[in-house]
Amino acid sequence: MTEAPAAGFVGRLRGGVLLFGEGFAFLRAHPRLWGLAWVPVLFALLAVGGAATAFWLHLTEVHAFFVALLPSVAPGAWWTWLWIGPAKAVLFLAGWLGVLGSFAVTLVAALLTANLASAPFLDSLSERVEGIATGRDPSGESGQRVLAGALSSFVSELGRVAFLGGIWLGLTLVGFLVPGAHLLTAPLLVAITVAFLPLDYAGFALDRRALSFADRRRWLAAHRPTMLGFGGLAFAACLVPGLNLVLLPTLVTAGTLLVVRTEPGRAID
Repeated sequence: MTEAPAAGFVGRLRGGVLLFGEGFAFLRAHPRLWGLAWVPVLFALLAVGGAATAFWLHLTEVHAFFVALLPSVAPGAWWTWLWIGPAKAVLFLAGWLGVLGSFAVTLVAALLTANLASAPFLDSLSERVEGIATGRDPSGESGQRVLAGALSSFVSELGRVAFLGGIWLGLTLVGFLVPGAHLLTAPLLVAITVAFLPLDYAGFALDRRALSFADRRRWLAAHRPTMLGFGGLAFAACLVPGLNLVLLPTLVTAGTLLVVRTEPGRAID
């Protein structure tokens, strides 16, 4: 099963966005996959619920942290309010934008943690999806695959999450230590996460092809508009209450379909 080349950047971007709906439709069309799909949903419920609760309990401290990073402006003569008033409004919005960005990253981190915990089930789901999509359905081996591949899939997912976590930590430290750097590191965190998500959700299918990290980066670059659409929608969906709880199986299904259709190593995008 291969993907016909889409015409133009917009067409390929749209194809990436539509992958989410295709993944959901695929799961709906194959009820026998639901048993594997519900386990990641349960882990997501626990991870997102815990992360959102913790963030809410520490909202005041998080806001104070971002406010402390912003410059302080004070009026002198009465006419200085002509620029200090708008400046204070901008700084107020900047503080809450920092809170919103950190909340978004927190939710994505919670879902990646759920992804890690449910890696063996998602790996088995990905294999089943690929089997059905290619006509080589391994349904009779799914139970054995969950047990035999549990450690391998967990270690692979741990490596992916640790890689992104290292980037997050580095950029966060730069934003904290360098005055004003957070104005750049915050959007950069979002951009890197958007680029990483397709690699993560397609990771199980890519693991079965034994692709190196360099090969995965080349695959990502060869299909950049599609990856941007897929990763951008995945990131946005992480922020929607309720929807973010059923994301994992849908996104892994979509990522698997993407790999099947593009077959890494064949630059058709």
